[in-house]
Amino acid sequence: MLNLGEVETVSTKLKINPSKILNSILQFIKKILPIIIGSVLMAVAYNVLVVPHGLLSGGLSGIALIGKYLFNIPLPIGILILNIPVFILGLRELNLSFILYSLIGTLILTAALPLTEPYLPVPELDLFLAAVFSGVISGIGGGIILRSGASLGGSDIIAMIVKKKWNISIGACFFYFNVFVILLSLFLFELKIALYTIVSMWVLGAVTDKVIKGLSDYKTVTVISNKNHEIAAEILEKLHRGVTLLEGKGGYTGEHKMVINCVVNNYEIPKLKDIVLALDPNAFMFISDTAEVSGKGFTMPM
Repeated sequence: MLNLGEVETVSTKLKINPSKILNSILQFIKKILPIIIGSVLMAVAYNVLVVPHGLLSGGLSGIALIGKYLFNIPLPIGILILNIPVFILGLRELNLSFILYSLIGTLILTAALPLTEPYLPVPELDLFLAAVFSGVISGIGGGIILRSGASLGGSDIIAMIVKKKWNISIGACFFYFNVFVILLSLFLFELKIALYTIVSMWVLGAVTDKVIKGLSDYKTVTVISNKNHEIAAEILEKLHRGVTLLEGKGGYTGEHKMVINCVVNNYEIPKLKDIVLALDPNAFMFISDTAEVSGKGFTMPM
Protein backbone atom coordinates (compact mmCIF):
# COMPACT_ATOMS: atom_id res chain seq x y z
CA MET A 1 0.00 0.00 0.00
CA LEU A 2 1.07 3.60 -0.64
CA ASN A 3 1.83 5.71 2.39
CA LEU A 4 0.63 9.30 2.75
CA GLY A 5 3.82 10.80 1.34
CA GLU A 6 3.70 8.60 -1.74
CA VAL A 7 0.04 9.50 -2.30
CA GLU A 8 0.89 13.22 -2.17
CA THR A 9 3.76 12.66 -4.64
CA VAL A 10 1.49 10.87 -7.11
CA SER A 11 -1.15 13.56 -6.69
CA THR A 12 1.40 16.27 -7.39
CA LYS A 13 2.56 14.47 -10.54
CA LEU A 14 -0.99 14.08 -11.79
CA LYS A 15 -1.96 17.66 -10.97
CA ILE A 16 -2.95 19.62 -14.04
CA ASN A 17 -1.06 22.85 -14.61
CA PRO A 18 -3.49 25.44 -16.11
CA SER A 19 -0.70 27.70 -17.33
CA LYS A 20 0.88 24.85 -19.30
CA ILE A 21 -2.46 23.94 -20.83
CA LEU A 22 -3.12 27.57 -21.79
CA ASN A 23 0.38 27.85 -23.26
CA SER A 24 -0.16 24.67 -25.30
CA ILE A 25 -3.47 26.01 -26.63
CA LEU A 26 -1.85 29.32 -27.59
CA GLN A 27 1.00 27.51 -29.33
CA PHE A 28 -1.49 25.39 -31.28
CA ILE A 29 -3.46 28.49 -32.32
CA LYS A 30 -0.24 30.22 -33.34
CA LYS A 31 0.64 27.20 -35.47
CA ILE A 32 -2.79 26.54 -36.99
CA LEU A 33 -3.82 30.14 -37.76
CA PRO A 34 -1.34 30.70 -40.64
CA ILE A 35 -2.27 27.28 -42.05
CA ILE A 36 -5.94 28.31 -42.10
CA ILE A 37 -5.15 31.68 -43.70
CA GLY A 38 -2.87 30.13 -46.32
CA SER A 39 -5.36 27.37 -47.19
CA VAL A 40 -8.22 29.85 -47.61
CA LEU A 41 -6.05 32.04 -49.88
CA MET A 42 -5.27 28.99 -52.00
CA ALA A 43 -8.99 28.20 -52.23
CA VAL A 44 -9.71 31.79 -53.31
CA ALA A 45 -7.07 31.57 -56.04
CA TYR A 46 -8.58 28.34 -57.38
CA ASN A 47 -12.19 29.55 -57.26
CA VAL A 48 -11.63 33.04 -58.64
CA LEU A 49 -8.73 32.72 -61.06
CA VAL A 50 -7.63 29.16 -61.81
CA VAL A 51 -10.80 27.13 -62.40
CA PRO A 52 -12.96 29.84 -64.08
CA HIS A 53 -10.18 30.45 -66.63
CA GLY A 54 -9.32 26.79 -67.20
CA LEU A 55 -5.77 27.10 -65.87
CA LEU A 56 -3.73 24.40 -64.17
CA SER A 57 -1.32 24.36 -61.26
CA GLY A 58 1.70 22.32 -60.28
CA GLY A 59 1.82 19.10 -58.29
CA LEU A 60 -1.10 16.86 -57.43
CA SER A 61 -3.48 19.82 -57.52
CA GLY A 62 -2.69 20.17 -61.21
CA ILE A 63 -3.64 16.53 -61.78
CA ALA A 64 -6.83 17.05 -59.75
CA LEU A 65 -7.66 20.04 -61.97
CA ILE A 66 -7.20 17.88 -65.08
CA GLY A 67 -9.63 15.38 -63.54
CA LYS A 68 -12.13 18.19 -62.98
CA TYR A 69 -11.88 19.53 -66.52
CA LEU A 70 -12.02 16.16 -68.27
CA PHE A 71 -14.24 14.03 -66.02
CA ASN A 72 -16.03 16.66 -63.89
CA ILE A 73 -14.56 15.22 -60.68
CA PRO A 74 -15.02 17.87 -57.94
CA LEU A 75 -11.68 19.49 -57.18
CA PRO A 76 -11.81 18.86 -53.39
CA ILE A 77 -12.56 15.16 -53.97
CA GLY A 78 -9.74 14.87 -56.48
CA ILE A 79 -7.26 16.51 -54.12
CA LEU A 80 -8.28 14.24 -51.23
CA ILE A 81 -8.13 11.03 -53.28
CA LEU A 82 -4.70 11.83 -54.71
CA ASN A 83 -3.32 12.76 -51.28
CA ILE A 84 -4.44 9.62 -49.43
CA PRO A 85 -1.48 7.43 -50.54
CA VAL A 86 0.89 10.38 -50.17
CA PHE A 87 -0.02 10.92 -46.51
CA ILE A 88 0.11 7.19 -45.78
CA LEU A 89 3.64 7.08 -47.17
CA GLY A 90 4.54 10.31 -45.38
CA LEU A 91 3.50 8.88 -42.02
CA ARG A 92 6.10 6.15 -42.50
CA GLU A 93 8.93 8.33 -43.75
CA LEU A 94 8.62 11.88 -42.38
CA ASN A 95 8.16 13.80 -39.15
CA LEU A 96 4.77 13.07 -37.58
CA SER A 97 4.10 16.69 -36.58
CA PHE A 98 4.78 17.96 -40.11
CA ILE A 99 2.49 15.31 -41.63
CA LEU A 100 -0.35 16.01 -39.18
CA TYR A 101 -0.25 19.77 -39.73
CA SER A 102 -0.01 19.22 -43.48
CA LEU A 103 -3.06 16.96 -43.27
CA ILE A 104 -4.91 19.72 -41.42
CA GLY A 105 -3.94 22.17 -44.16
CA THR A 106 -5.17 19.81 -46.88
CA LEU A 107 -8.48 19.24 -45.10
CA ILE A 108 -8.97 22.99 -44.63
CA LEU A 109 -8.27 23.58 -48.32
CA THR A 110 -10.74 20.93 -49.45
CA ALA A 111 -13.36 22.38 -47.08
CA ALA A 112 -12.66 25.99 -48.08
CA LEU A 113 -13.03 25.29 -51.81
CA PRO A 114 -16.79 24.56 -51.78
CA LEU A 115 -17.51 26.87 -48.82
CA THR A 116 -16.01 29.99 -50.39
CA GLU A 117 -17.05 29.40 -54.00
CA PRO A 118 -20.63 30.78 -53.74
CA TYR A 119 -19.43 34.05 -52.19
CA LEU A 120 -16.54 34.88 -54.53
CA PRO A 121 -17.06 37.03 -57.63
CA VAL A 122 -15.27 35.92 -60.79
CA PRO A 123 -13.74 38.93 -62.56
CA GLU A 124 -13.48 39.09 -66.33
CA LEU A 125 -9.74 38.93 -66.94
CA ASP A 126 -7.59 37.85 -69.84
CA LEU A 127 -5.60 34.65 -69.31
CA PHE A 128 -2.33 36.46 -68.68
CA LEU A 129 -3.68 38.48 -65.76
CA ALA A 130 -5.49 35.43 -64.39
CA ALA A 131 -2.25 33.42 -64.57
CA VAL A 132 -0.16 36.13 -62.90
CA PHE A 133 -2.55 36.89 -60.05
CA SER A 134 -3.39 33.23 -59.44
CA GLY A 135 0.34 32.73 -58.96
CA VAL A 136 0.55 35.73 -56.63
CA ILE A 137 -2.35 34.68 -54.38
CA SER A 138 -1.37 31.00 -54.38
CA GLY A 139 2.25 31.95 -53.68
CA ILE A 140 1.26 34.07 -50.68
CA GLY A 141 -0.96 31.29 -49.33
CA GLY A 142 1.56 28.54 -49.93
CA GLY A 143 4.41 30.61 -48.53
CA ILE A 144 2.48 31.33 -45.33
CA ILE A 145 1.80 27.60 -44.88
CA LEU A 146 5.39 26.54 -45.60
CA ARG A 147 6.74 29.24 -43.29
CA SER A 148 4.57 27.82 -40.49
CA GLY A 149 6.26 24.43 -40.91
CA ALA A 150 3.49 22.63 -42.79
CA SER A 151 2.35 22.09 -46.38
CA LEU A 152 -0.71 21.18 -48.40
CA GLY A 153 0.51 17.65 -48.98
CA GLY A 154 0.88 16.43 -52.53
CA SER A 155 4.16 17.07 -54.28
CA ASP A 156 5.64 18.76 -51.17
CA ILE A 157 5.57 15.50 -49.24
CA ILE A 158 6.60 13.43 -52.25
CA ALA A 159 9.61 15.72 -52.80
CA MET A 160 10.68 15.42 -49.16
CA ILE A 161 10.45 11.62 -49.28
CA VAL A 162 12.45 11.49 -52.52
CA LYS A 163 15.04 13.81 -50.99
CA LYS A 164 15.34 11.55 -47.94
CA LYS A 165 15.58 8.28 -49.88
CA TRP A 166 17.55 9.20 -53.00
CA ASN A 167 19.07 12.61 -52.15
CA ILE A 168 17.38 14.31 -55.10
CA SER A 169 16.84 17.98 -54.30
CA ILE A 170 13.35 19.19 -53.46
CA GLY A 171 13.61 21.87 -56.15
CA ALA A 172 14.40 19.23 -58.78
CA CYS A 173 11.41 17.14 -57.69
CA PHE A 174 9.09 20.15 -58.03
CA PHE A 175 10.53 20.86 -61.46
CA TYR A 176 9.97 17.31 -62.73
CA PHE A 177 6.46 17.22 -61.28
CA ASN A 178 5.56 20.51 -62.93
CA VAL A 179 7.04 19.37 -66.24
CA PHE A 180 4.85 16.28 -66.05
CA VAL A 181 1.73 18.41 -65.53
CA ILE A 182 2.71 20.74 -68.39
CA LEU A 183 3.30 17.81 -70.76
CA LEU A 184 -0.12 16.40 -69.85
CA SER A 185 -1.72 19.76 -70.54
CA LEU A 186 -0.02 19.94 -73.95
CA PHE A 187 -1.68 16.67 -74.95
CA LEU A 188 -5.07 17.39 -73.42
CA PHE A 189 -5.64 21.14 -73.76
CA GLU A 190 -4.79 24.11 -75.95
CA LEU A 191 -1.18 25.25 -76.13
CA LYS A 192 -2.04 28.61 -74.55
CA ILE A 193 -3.29 26.87 -71.39
CA ALA A 194 0.08 25.18 -70.95
CA LEU A 195 1.96 28.44 -71.59
CA TYR A 196 -0.13 30.50 -69.19
CA THR A 197 0.16 27.73 -66.58
CA ILE A 198 3.95 28.03 -66.85
CA VAL A 199 3.61 31.77 -66.17
CA SER A 200 1.43 31.05 -63.13
CA MET A 201 3.90 28.44 -61.81
CA TRP A 202 6.82 30.84 -62.18
CA VAL A 203 5.03 33.65 -60.36
CA LEU A 204 3.88 31.24 -57.64
CA GLY A 205 7.44 30.03 -57.05
CA ALA A 206 8.85 33.56 -56.89
CA VAL A 207 6.16 34.82 -54.50
CA THR A 208 6.38 31.72 -52.29
CA ASP A 209 10.13 32.17 -52.00
CA LYS A 210 9.68 35.82 -51.11
CA VAL A 211 7.10 35.07 -48.42
CA ILE A 212 9.27 32.35 -46.87
CA LYS A 213 12.35 34.58 -46.78
CA GLY A 214 10.43 37.63 -45.62
CA LEU A 215 9.50 40.91 -47.23
CA SER A 216 12.62 42.70 -46.04
CA ASP A 217 16.01 42.07 -47.68
CA TYR A 218 19.01 41.92 -45.42
CA LYS A 219 22.69 41.48 -46.13
CA THR A 220 25.47 40.04 -44.03
CA VAL A 221 28.64 42.08 -44.39
CA THR A 222 32.10 40.81 -43.49
CA VAL A 223 35.02 43.23 -43.38
CA ILE A 224 38.70 42.42 -42.94
CA SER A 225 40.83 45.48 -42.28
CA ASN A 226 43.71 46.83 -40.24
CA LYS A 227 41.33 49.47 -38.87
CA ASN A 228 38.64 47.18 -37.54
CA HIS A 229 37.96 49.07 -34.32
CA GLU A 230 37.57 52.42 -36.12
CA ILE A 231 35.25 50.90 -38.71
CA ALA A 232 33.19 49.12 -36.03
CA ALA A 233 32.82 52.36 -34.08
CA GLU A 234 31.62 54.24 -37.18
CA ILE A 235 29.05 51.54 -37.99
CA LEU A 236 27.74 51.69 -34.43
CA GLU A 237 27.56 55.49 -34.45
CA LYS A 238 26.27 56.23 -37.98
CA LEU A 239 24.19 53.13 -38.86
CA HIS A 240 23.16 52.18 -35.33
CA ARG A 241 23.80 48.55 -36.19
CA GLY A 242 25.47 46.04 -33.93
CA VAL A 243 28.79 44.53 -34.99
CA THR A 244 30.60 41.38 -33.96
CA LEU A 245 34.39 41.13 -33.95
CA LEU A 246 35.68 37.68 -34.79
CA GLU A 247 39.24 36.42 -34.50
CA GLY A 248 40.80 35.50 -37.84
CA LYS A 249 44.12 34.36 -39.21
CA GLY A 250 45.45 34.86 -42.73
CA GLY A 251 45.97 31.56 -44.52
CA TYR A 252 48.98 32.86 -46.45
CA THR A 253 50.55 35.41 -44.10
CA GLY A 254 49.60 33.72 -40.85
CA GLU A 255 48.82 37.19 -39.50
CA HIS A 256 46.12 37.47 -36.83
CA LYS A 257 43.33 39.94 -37.58
CA MET A 258 39.94 40.87 -36.23
CA VAL A 259 37.06 40.33 -38.66
CA ILE A 260 33.97 42.56 -38.56
CA ASN A 261 30.60 40.89 -39.08
CA CYS A 262 27.29 42.77 -39.17
CA VAL A 263 23.81 42.62 -40.72
CA VAL A 264 22.21 45.60 -42.47
CA ASN A 265 19.33 46.14 -44.85
CA ASN A 266 19.71 46.88 -48.57
CA TYR A 267 19.37 50.63 -48.13
CA GLU A 268 22.25 50.77 -45.66
CA ILE A 269 24.76 48.99 -47.92
CA PRO A 270 26.00 52.14 -49.78
CA LYS A 271 26.54 54.03 -46.53
CA LEU A 272 28.39 51.08 -44.99
CA LYS A 273 30.67 50.89 -48.04
CA ASP A 274 31.43 54.60 -47.71
CA ILE A 275 32.34 54.13 -44.03
CA VAL A 276 34.70 51.23 -44.75
CA LEU A 277 36.42 52.75 -47.80
CA ALA A 278 36.83 56.16 -46.15
CA LEU A 279 38.74 54.59 -43.25
CA ASP A 280 40.58 51.86 -45.16
CA PRO A 281 40.55 51.88 -49.01
CA ASN A 282 42.42 48.54 -48.96
CA ALA A 283 39.87 46.76 -46.75
CA PHE A 284 38.61 43.37 -47.94
CA MET A 285 34.81 43.24 -47.80
CA PHE A 286 32.20 40.77 -49.01
CA ILE A 287 28.43 40.94 -48.83
CA SER A 288 26.04 37.99 -48.88
CA ASP A 289 22.26 37.58 -48.86
CA THR A 290 20.57 36.82 -45.55
CA ALA A 291 17.22 35.05 -45.71
CA GLU A 292 15.87 35.96 -42.27
CA VAL A 293 16.97 38.01 -39.28
CA SER A 294 15.53 37.88 -35.78
CA GLY A 295 16.69 40.04 -32.92
CA LYS A 296 16.93 43.56 -31.58
CA GLY A 297 16.78 46.13 -34.34
CA PHE A 298 15.24 43.67 -36.76
CA THR A 299 12.19 41.39 -36.56
CA MET A 300 11.70 40.26 -33.00
CA PRO A 301 10.41 36.71 -32.47
CA MET A 302 6.73 36.46 -31.49
